[in-house]
Amino acid sequence: MSDYVTVEQAGNEAMADLIRQRLEDAGIPSVIAPGNLAAVAGSGASFAVSVPFEKAAEARELLGKV
Repeated sequence: MSDYVTVEQAGNEAMADLIRQRLEDAGIPSVIAPGNLAAVAGSGASFAVSVPFEKAAEARELLGKV
């Protein structure tokens, strides 16, 4: 299994899901995970969108993070 790296942070789960969908539509597998413990409490939540290491550069380019 490949190591996953974070390519984007989203302020809420809905935005993270939109980013994940954009990556998936481009053929880049991705996962969403809470970015910090505050997410459990719902206060100051952030969500990390991660992709396989070998797809990170492609994902960042797609998201305009280059």
